[in-house]
Amino acid sequence: MNTWDQKATLIIRNLMTSLIKYWQIKTTKKRAKVLKSEMDKFLSRLVGLFDKYSDEKDVKREAIRYVKTLIFTEEEWKKVVNDILPKYKEKGMKAWFIQDFKLGARPGDNAEVVLIKLI
Repeated sequence: MNTWDQKATLIIRNLMTSLIKYWQIKTTKKRAKVLKSEMDKFLSRLVGLFDKYSDEKDVKREAIRYVKTLIFTEEEWKKVVNDILPKYKEKGMKAWFIQDFKLGARPGDNAEVVLIKLI
């Protein structure tokens, strides 16, 4: 993996951590597109653990293991495992965990800004 790929990966992981922490973030259109895709994959895999394992302890253990590979802070790990994952399981959601809203152009560089929210 070259330096450019490492920087891009860190940016996406940082955006994922911020999205979990604040439940919504504003970012550019290109980053929002990648973030939406990555968060849907991430959350779909976590929700899919309930189908794979019958015991709640096994699901929680595997979820913690997977969350630690992508999310930076322990506070957000706990938030995903204890708050977000049970919420999506209870609703029966398998995909489409993210909403995005176009906010217009950013002053200065005229980049299109998008608001990303967890459902």
